[in-house]
This record gives sequence, C-alpha cells and structure tokens, in this order.
Amino acid sequence: MKKVLIAAITLAMAGAASAAIPQLNYQCPGQIQMHSDEGGPVYINGKEAKLKKYSEEFYEAKGAGITLSISNTGGQYDVSYTSKKGSGTCQPGSSAAPAAVTAHKASPAEKACLKAVSDKTDVAQQQLQVIDVMDSEAGVGVTIKVPGAEAPWSCLSDKKGHVQGAAYTGN
Repeated sequence: MKKVLIAAITLAMAGAASAAIPQLNYQCPGQIQMHSDEGGPVYINGKEAKLKKYSEEFYEAKGAGITLSISNTGGQYDVSYTSKKGSGTCQPGSSAAPAAVTAHKASPAEKACLKAVSDKTDVAQQQLQVIDVMDSEAGVGVTIKVPGAEAPWSCLSDKKGHVQGAAYTGN
C-alpha cells in the first residue's frame, strides 16, 4: 500500500513539474528581454522577476517597472508587456543565450546608430532593436531591426559614435 501511495505522489509531482512554465526567450519593443528557465524563474532584462501563476495557461511576471503576460494557447506561448513607456507584443527570441547573460550596456556606436536610424525612419529609439554589432578596423557595423520593416537597417559608425551612414538593406 505504501509503494502505491509513494508512486501516486511521485507521478502527481512529475505531472505538476511538467505543467510549469517552460524555457522561453522573448524580445519586446523598448529593448525588453524576457527569459524563463524550465519551471521558472523568469528574468526581465537579466534580473529575476516575481512570477505569479494564475492557471496552467497564464502567468504574469513583474520586475523593473515592467509586467509581462505569458499565455499558453495550444502549446504556443504568447508574451505581451506593459510598462510606463507603453505596451505591446513580444516576439520569440534566440534561445542560444538567456537575457541574464546577454544584457549589456550599449556602446557609443550602438547609441549613435539607434539615433540615426530613428531619425531616418521616424520610429522611436525604444522600438528599435539592435540585432548585430560587428567591430572592425574600418569602424563599428550595427544592424538594427525596425518594426514593420521587411529587412533590417545597417549603420556604420566609429567607436566614439560618429555615424558615417545608415541605410535600409531591403528594396
């Protein structure tokens, strides 16, 4: 009888653990990054957030003045955010490195390129997303994703933030 009871408790616990939040990586406008480990915790921009589970399909994470709503609809996770600067929908990000590891301070070249692309596109800098930064002898190449654009923007700057040019890479 004891073996049956122990087996039942073990199975119940295993089922509860598998129903918990999975490993997720999402990127939101305004340079907001979300990462969750299997079963939690959830990180917002590399800092652990307070996670509240409302049901097997809905979670809420709060931290750094940001609230993330995480919902599971048929195995597909949707993440949206609300902050003092606005609200919106987040997109799946790379699972290669969690936000806790990738959070970094933007270089002068990145900041200058974000401003240059923002000025050319009339899109707020908070909505732009740096995709790649390549440093070379010729300067710093920054690739930037603009919401609604089919292709990214490319910017070239020196290390001090003097932009040499910014251009759309699509048609």
